[in-house]
Parts: sequence; structure tokens; C-alpha cells
Amino acid sequence: MILILTDRFDKHADRVIEILRDKNSSYFRFNLDVESLRKTYLHHSGTSWLIENQDGSFNSSEITSVWARRPFVELTLEEQNDNSNDFKMWKAEWNKALLGLFLDLNNIPWLNPVRKAYKAENKYLQRKLAKEIGFNVPDLIVSNNKEQILNFSSKHEKIVLKLMSQEFYQMDDGTFKGIYVNQVSYNELLEFNDTSENPIVLQEYIDKAYEVRYTVVGKEHLVCKIESQNSKKAAIDWRRYDIPNTPHYIMEPPIEIRNRVNSFMTMLELEYGAMDFIVTPNNEWYFLEINCMGQWLWIEDLTGLSISNTIANWLISNSQLRR
Repeated sequence: MILILTDRFDKHADRVIEILRDKNSSYFRFNLDVESLRKTYLHHSGTSWLIENQDGSFNSSEITSVWARRPFVELTLEEQNDNSNDFKMWKAEWNKALLGLFLDLNNIPWLNPVRKAYKAENKYLQRKLAKEIGFNVPDLIVSNNKEQILNFSSKHEKIVLKLMSQEFYQMDDGTFKGIYVNQVSYNELLEFNDTSENPIVLQEYIDKAYEVRYTVVGKEHLVCKIESQNSKKAAIDWRRYDIPNTPHYIMEPPIEIRNRVNSFMTMLELEYGAMDFIVTPNNEWYFLEINCMGQWLWIEDLTGLSISNTIANWLISNSQLRR
């Protein structure tokens, strides 16, 4: 049986599950959002783990592969603001119990193993390894020293400010917004305080011909070219989605990029990764980052790249190896 760790809102899991059903594959969807967990029973007495909810039940001894789509308690933006002791304890104990379950499933195939995925999410480690295997990477500093920040800005014609934490922040009007990559000027950086500031990340701005979303599932490479420069809104950061004005195409990557991606995935010990690249007007590829649990549905819908089917096939084939 395939175990899918996700939440009830996850459209990506919905798509893969549809394919698993069509292929008559046995699976259990373990939703880890708060509402679902409040209707879930977990029991462990020293051997196997039993999970029961309104959709059915599974015993950990039945599991043959795991998709760690969202492996810990998932909170809505409103729930993140619940600082009551009862809720904090409830969430923490669920997460500790889940870690115990995961430990017992450690010897079966995971897409991706939780410990390895969370290690690989560290953007500084990604950058270090990417340079080691020969990827171009933009010049970057992390600093809260104003002098060093201004010196870095002076070295480059254009720079951008980026956040390493991908959080949403509540605005004064009650809405939630993420902060994207933004171009900043030397004069704006003059406002940086000399003391008490958090470290900020400044990166050399690389001129783009286009961008690439590069998804790997096992040995399969599913690569999408994003014409982000067709849109003023998406030109700096394509995550400011302007889909009608940013064409997406299936593309074949250069063989040297494919080989480096394979090496990178091996170094990180990952089976799934969604990588972002910039390609310059001179056709130079620059690695930006990898997301070990990254999204893909919009690419699949726009291009026909069969990412969901590839994930389903990975789960099925790796489950069969355990039977």
C-alpha cells in the first residue's frame, strides 16, 4: 500500500490519486491538516502503528512506499496565529507521533525521505553543492553589516533582495501576502540600520532570456521553459504569476545540465526536486534553488508535461519492489 502524506486542500495529491485509482493501485491518503487530524485515531503499542479516520485505516506493516508531499501537521494561516497552550501541545504531540511512525517506515522507499528533504531545503547548502558540481550561481551575500551590504551593491550594476524563508505575512487589512524577489538600489540600502537588523540576502541580478522550472522524479527529467521576460509583472520573479503573458513550453535541456542535475540529486539523496534556473541571452544556465516539495500542476496544465503520472509510476514501481 502506498502512503500519501498530505492535507485535504492539496490539489496536487488529488491529481496523483486519480491516476493511482485508474491504475488500480492501493493507497491511503493521510491528511495532516488540523480538521482532518481531529477526526483521526492513532494507536501504537510498541510494534506497528494503526491509523484510522473517516476514510478507512492502515497498519504501518502494510505500507510499501511513501510520498512525503506534506509530512507534518499543516496549519492554515489563521491557525498559525493560535498560540494557546492546548493547541501548541496538540500540534507538537501529533508531530512527535508522526516522527515515530516515519522511523518505523524508514526502510521502505520514500519520495522524498523526510530527513533528507529538510536538509536539502537549506538554500545555503544547495548553493554550496551547486557550485561544487559546476553550476553557475549568481554572486550573493548574507549580511547585516551595512558597510558590506553597500560594498556589494557597488560591485554590481543590479542586485535583488530575496528572502530565504518562504513565509506569508498578515497585512494591516487582514490579508496574507508573500514577499517575492525585488530589485533594490544603492540608495534604498542606505536606509539599512547600523544595528539590530536581521541578516538580509542580496544577489547579483542576472539578465534573463528566459527561466526554467526543472522537475526531476527518480530518473525522469521534466523540463519547462518559462518566457518570464514577456511580462513586466513576472520579469524579476515569475512567481508573480502572469500566466496569459508568460508562455510555458516543454524543452529538452543541454546534456551537460542534465548530467549536473543528476549529480546534484545524487548528492542531496533526493528522488524528487523542482529546480529553478535562469538562462541568459548568451545561453548560460544559472542555478537558483531546488524545492524538495515543489508545486507543478500549473506546468502540467499549461504544457502537458506528465509530472503527476511520473510520480504515480514511481510510487507504484517502488511499492512493487517491496512486495
